[in-house]
Amino acid sequence: MHKKYAQDGLVCMSINVDDKDDAAKALAFLKKQNADFGNYLIDETPEVWSKRLDVPGPPSVLIYDRSGKKVKTFTTEDPFTYADVEKFIEPLLKQK
Repeated sequence: MHKKYAQDGLVCMSINVDDKDDAAKALAFLKKQNADFGNYLIDETPEVWSKRLDVPGPPSVLIYDRSGKKVKTFTTEDPFTYADVEKFIEPLLKQK
């Protein structure tokens, strides 16, 4: 999605919530996926990041509009696909 919509203003990032000792494994995965956007490792307990991000756990997708307001959260509590995410962001990208 990043490659497809970056020219339209989509900004993607990934947040790794795994143990920091697994950072090398996460980096290898991201490289394999060609994840050439911001990738971050959270060094907090699950209780902290789950509360701050308002998600039950991974995988989750948080969508913010151009003004920075969170407009949608996809989580495993309501199963989703990346096609669902794309369908949601397409109209947002058309807004200026």
